Amino acid sequence: MNVNDFDFELPEKLIAQTPLLDRTSSRLLVMDKKTGTVTHRHFRDIVEHLHAGDTLVLNDTRVLPARMMGVKEDTGANIELLLLKEIGDDVWETLVKPAKKVKIGTVISFGEGLLKAECVGLLDHGGRHFKMVYDGIFYEILEQLGEMPLPPYIREKLEDQGRYQTVFAKERGSAAAPTAGLHFTDALLDEIRAKGVNIAFITLHVGLGTFRPVSVDSIEDHEMHAEFYRITQETADLINNTKKKRRTRHFSRHNIDAHA
Repeated sequence: MNVNDFDFELPEKLIAQTPLLDRTSSRLLVMDKKTGTVTHRHFRDIVEHLHAGDTLVLNDTRVLPARMMGVKEDTGANIELLLLKEIGDDVWETLVKPAKKVKIGTVISFGEGLLKAECVGLLDHGGRHFKMVYDGIFYEILEQLGEMPLPPYIREKLEDQGRYQTVFAKERGSAAAPTAGLHFTDALLDEIRAKGVNIAFITLHVGLGTFRPVSVDSIEDHEMHAEFYRITQETADLINNTKKKRRTRHFSRHNIDAHA
Protein backbone atom coordinates (compact mmCIF):
# COMPACT_ATOMS: atom_id res chain seq x y z
CA MET A 1 0.00 0.00 0.00
CA ASN A 2 1.52 3.31 -1.11
CA VAL A 3 2.02 6.07 1.46
CA ASN A 4 0.59 8.60 -0.99
CA ASP A 5 -2.78 6.85 -0.73
CA PHE A 6 -3.12 8.46 2.70
CA ASP A 7 -2.50 12.03 1.57
CA PHE A 8 -5.30 14.52 2.19
CA GLU A 9 -5.64 18.26 2.54
CA LEU A 10 -6.40 19.63 5.99
CA PRO A 11 -7.10 23.39 6.01
CA GLU A 12 -4.99 25.13 8.62
CA LYS A 13 -8.07 26.88 10.04
CA LEU A 14 -9.35 23.45 11.14
CA ILE A 15 -6.27 22.76 13.28
CA ALA A 16 -7.03 24.02 16.79
CA GLN A 17 -4.09 25.91 18.28
CA THR A 18 -5.45 26.20 21.81
CA PRO A 19 -7.58 23.76 23.83
CA LEU A 20 -11.21 24.53 24.56
CA LEU A 21 -11.99 25.57 28.12
CA ASP A 22 -14.73 22.93 28.17
CA ARG A 23 -13.14 19.66 27.11
CA THR A 24 -16.50 18.10 26.26
CA SER A 25 -17.30 20.83 23.72
CA SER A 26 -14.85 19.30 21.26
CA ARG A 27 -16.37 17.90 18.11
CA LEU A 28 -17.25 14.22 17.79
CA LEU A 29 -17.71 12.41 14.50
CA VAL A 30 -20.01 9.39 14.69
CA MET A 31 -20.34 6.79 11.96
CA ASP A 32 -23.07 4.16 11.88
CA LYS A 33 -21.19 1.00 10.85
CA LYS A 34 -24.33 -0.60 9.45
CA THR A 35 -25.49 2.26 7.22
CA GLY A 36 -22.28 4.28 6.81
CA THR A 37 -24.13 7.42 7.90
CA VAL A 38 -21.87 10.09 9.39
CA THR A 39 -23.10 12.67 11.89
CA HIS A 40 -21.30 15.51 13.64
CA ARG A 41 -21.90 15.90 17.38
CA HIS A 42 -20.10 17.20 20.46
CA PHE A 43 -18.00 14.94 22.64
CA ARG A 44 -20.43 15.21 25.56
CA ASP A 45 -22.91 13.30 23.35
CA ILE A 46 -20.75 10.17 23.64
CA VAL A 47 -22.97 9.16 26.56
CA GLU A 48 -25.80 8.49 24.11
CA HIS A 49 -23.69 5.88 22.34
CA LEU A 50 -22.78 3.92 25.48
CA HIS A 51 -25.12 1.44 27.15
CA ALA A 52 -25.37 -0.38 30.47
CA GLY A 53 -23.00 -3.35 30.42
CA ASP A 54 -20.56 -1.72 28.01
CA THR A 55 -16.90 -1.35 28.93
CA LEU A 56 -15.06 1.90 28.24
CA VAL A 57 -11.28 1.31 28.04
CA LEU A 58 -9.06 4.30 28.83
CA ASN A 59 -5.30 4.79 28.74
CA ASP A 60 -4.06 6.14 32.09
CA THR A 61 -0.57 7.07 30.88
CA ARG A 62 0.78 10.42 32.06
CA VAL A 63 2.73 12.68 29.70
CA LEU A 64 6.19 13.74 30.78
CA PRO A 65 7.31 17.36 30.25
CA ALA A 66 9.77 15.69 27.93
CA ARG A 67 10.82 18.57 25.66
CA MET A 68 13.94 20.27 26.99
CA MET A 69 16.01 23.17 25.70
CA GLY A 70 19.70 23.20 26.58
CA VAL A 71 23.13 24.28 25.40
CA LYS A 72 26.30 22.39 24.51
CA GLU A 73 28.86 22.95 27.24
CA ASP A 74 31.76 23.31 24.80
CA THR A 75 30.23 25.68 22.21
CA GLY A 76 27.07 27.12 23.75
CA ALA A 77 25.01 25.91 20.77
CA ASN A 78 21.29 25.52 21.41
CA ILE A 79 20.09 21.90 21.53
CA GLU A 80 16.57 20.54 21.82
CA LEU A 81 16.09 17.20 23.55
CA LEU A 82 12.94 15.08 23.53
CA LEU A 83 12.93 12.32 26.14
CA LEU A 84 11.32 9.12 24.85
CA LYS A 85 11.93 6.45 27.48
CA GLU A 86 14.31 5.54 30.26
CA ILE A 87 16.61 2.67 29.38
CA GLY A 88 17.89 2.29 32.94
CA ASP A 89 20.43 3.77 35.36
CA ASP A 90 19.49 7.35 34.36
CA VAL A 91 20.10 6.61 30.67
CA TRP A 92 17.34 7.85 28.33
CA GLU A 93 16.50 7.28 24.70
CA THR A 94 15.93 10.67 23.08
CA LEU A 95 15.45 12.59 19.87
CA VAL A 96 17.84 15.51 19.33
CA LYS A 97 17.76 18.69 17.21
CA PRO A 98 20.11 19.33 15.53
CA ALA A 99 21.39 15.77 15.84
CA LYS A 100 24.51 16.42 13.72
CA LYS A 101 25.94 18.56 16.50
CA VAL A 102 25.71 15.79 19.10
CA LYS A 103 28.40 13.10 19.17
CA ILE A 104 29.49 10.54 21.75
CA GLY A 105 30.75 12.48 24.76
CA THR A 106 28.78 15.66 24.02
CA VAL A 107 27.50 17.23 27.25
CA ILE A 108 24.35 19.35 27.22
CA SER A 109 23.49 21.62 30.14
CA PHE A 110 19.93 22.50 31.18
CA GLY A 111 18.85 25.15 33.65
CA GLU A 112 22.36 26.55 34.04
CA GLY A 113 23.70 23.18 35.12
CA LEU A 114 20.76 22.01 37.21
CA LEU A 115 20.70 18.99 34.89
CA LYS A 116 23.40 17.75 32.54
CA ALA A 117 23.13 15.08 29.87
CA GLU A 118 26.10 13.24 28.33
CA CYS A 119 25.65 11.48 25.00
CA VAL A 120 26.59 7.81 25.39
CA GLY A 121 25.02 6.28 22.28
CA LEU A 122 24.07 7.10 18.67
CA LEU A 123 20.81 5.90 17.12
CA ASP A 124 19.12 6.30 13.73
CA HIS A 125 17.01 9.29 12.67
CA GLY A 126 18.40 11.74 15.19
CA GLY A 127 18.13 9.40 18.15
CA ARG A 128 20.64 9.46 20.99
CA HIS A 129 21.18 7.82 24.36
CA PHE A 130 21.98 10.26 27.17
CA LYS A 131 23.23 9.69 30.69
CA MET A 132 21.55 12.18 33.04
CA VAL A 133 23.65 13.82 35.75
CA TYR A 134 21.90 15.74 38.54
CA ASP A 135 21.44 16.18 42.28
CA GLY A 136 18.04 15.45 43.78
CA ILE A 137 14.99 13.76 42.26
CA PHE A 138 15.03 13.54 38.47
CA TYR A 139 11.29 13.90 37.87
CA GLU A 140 11.09 16.97 40.09
CA ILE A 141 13.89 18.56 38.06
CA LEU A 142 12.15 17.55 34.84
CA GLU A 143 8.93 19.23 35.98
CA GLN A 144 10.94 22.39 36.56
CA LEU A 145 12.89 22.40 33.28
CA GLY A 146 10.78 20.51 30.76
CA GLU A 147 7.91 21.48 28.48
CA MET A 148 5.03 19.44 27.10
CA PRO A 149 6.01 17.92 23.71
CA LEU A 150 3.15 19.31 21.63
CA PRO A 151 2.60 18.05 18.06
CA PRO A 152 4.47 20.09 15.40
CA TYR A 153 1.24 21.49 13.97
CA ILE A 154 0.50 23.21 17.32
CA ARG A 155 2.45 26.47 17.33
CA GLU A 156 0.80 28.28 20.24
CA LYS A 157 2.58 28.01 23.60
CA LEU A 158 0.59 25.92 26.07
CA GLU A 159 -0.05 28.05 29.15
CA ASP A 160 -1.59 25.25 31.25
CA GLN A 161 0.47 22.09 30.86
CA GLY A 162 -2.21 20.12 32.68
CA ARG A 163 -4.50 20.66 29.68
CA TYR A 164 -2.33 18.20 27.74
CA GLN A 165 -3.06 15.50 30.33
CA THR A 166 -6.18 13.38 30.54
CA VAL A 167 -8.13 13.84 33.79
CA PHE A 168 -7.33 10.21 34.61
CA ALA A 169 -3.58 10.38 33.83
CA LYS A 170 -1.67 8.38 36.43
CA GLU A 171 1.30 6.32 35.17
CA ARG A 172 4.02 8.68 33.94
CA GLY A 173 6.00 7.68 30.88
CA SER A 174 4.46 9.05 27.66
CA ALA A 175 6.19 11.41 25.26
CA ALA A 176 2.78 12.47 23.91
CA ALA A 177 -0.81 12.42 25.10
CA PRO A 178 -3.39 9.72 24.28
CA THR A 179 -5.37 12.39 22.47
CA ALA A 180 -8.74 10.60 22.21
CA GLY A 181 -8.96 10.70 26.00
CA LEU A 182 -8.32 14.44 26.41
CA HIS A 183 -12.01 15.29 25.96
CA PHE A 184 -13.28 13.42 29.02
CA THR A 185 -13.99 15.27 32.26
CA ASP A 186 -14.60 13.84 35.73
CA ALA A 187 -18.24 14.87 35.45
CA LEU A 188 -18.65 13.13 32.10
CA LEU A 189 -17.05 9.95 33.46
CA ASP A 190 -19.42 10.05 36.45
CA GLU A 191 -22.34 10.35 34.03
CA ILE A 192 -21.07 7.36 32.08
CA ARG A 193 -20.66 5.26 35.24
CA ALA A 194 -24.17 6.22 36.36
CA LYS A 195 -25.47 4.73 33.13
CA GLY A 196 -24.08 1.34 34.15
CA VAL A 197 -21.00 1.44 31.92
CA ASN A 198 -17.82 -0.20 33.22
CA ILE A 199 -14.62 1.83 33.00
CA ALA A 200 -11.33 -0.03 32.72
CA PHE A 201 -7.78 1.34 32.57
CA ILE A 202 -4.76 0.14 30.67
CA THR A 203 -1.33 1.81 30.41
CA LEU A 204 0.32 2.48 27.05
CA HIS A 205 3.21 4.93 26.94
CA VAL A 206 3.24 6.83 23.65
CA GLY A 207 6.77 6.84 22.27
CA LEU A 208 8.97 7.37 19.23
CA GLY A 209 6.44 6.03 16.74
CA THR A 210 4.36 9.18 17.21
CA PHE A 211 7.22 11.45 16.14
CA ARG A 212 9.14 9.41 13.58
CA PRO A 213 8.00 10.20 10.02
CA VAL A 214 7.21 7.53 7.46
CA SER A 215 10.18 7.71 5.06
CA VAL A 216 9.35 4.78 2.76
CA ASP A 217 7.03 4.57 -0.24
CA SER A 218 5.22 1.43 0.90
CA ILE A 219 3.50 1.16 4.28
CA GLU A 220 4.59 -2.47 4.54
CA ASP A 221 8.24 -1.34 4.58
CA HIS A 222 7.80 1.05 7.49
CA GLU A 223 9.46 -0.11 10.72
CA MET A 224 7.15 0.40 13.69
CA HIS A 225 8.67 1.45 17.00
CA ALA A 226 7.72 -0.64 20.04
CA GLU A 227 5.82 1.00 22.90
CA PHE A 228 5.44 -0.09 26.51
CA TYR A 229 2.02 -1.25 27.66
CA ARG A 230 0.55 -2.91 30.72
CA ILE A 231 -2.84 -4.52 31.27
CA THR A 232 -3.87 -6.26 34.48
CA GLN A 233 -5.57 -9.64 34.56
CA GLU A 234 -8.63 -8.03 36.14
CA THR A 235 -8.93 -5.56 33.26
CA ALA A 236 -8.34 -8.29 30.67
CA ASP A 237 -11.08 -10.41 32.20
CA LEU A 238 -13.50 -7.48 32.21
CA ILE A 239 -12.81 -6.65 28.56
CA ASN A 240 -13.07 -10.29 27.46
CA ASN A 241 -16.32 -10.80 29.33
CA THR A 242 -17.76 -7.66 27.76
CA LYS A 243 -16.68 -8.77 24.28
CA LYS A 244 -18.45 -12.06 24.81
CA LYS A 245 -21.61 -10.04 25.31
CA ARG A 246 -20.79 -8.18 22.06
CA ARG A 247 -20.87 -4.87 23.85
CA THR A 248 -17.53 -3.16 23.98
CA ARG A 249 -16.53 0.39 23.10
CA HIS A 250 -12.79 0.88 22.95
CA PHE A 251 -11.30 4.37 22.85
CA SER A 252 -7.73 4.06 21.63
CA ARG A 253 -5.05 6.69 21.34
CA HIS A 254 -6.06 8.09 17.97
CA ASN A 255 -9.49 6.71 17.07
CA ILE A 256 -12.87 5.70 18.37
CA ASP A 257 -13.89 2.19 17.43
CA ALA A 258 -17.46 1.26 18.34
CA HIS A 259 -18.64 -2.34 18.09
CA ALA A 260 -22.39 -2.87 18.24
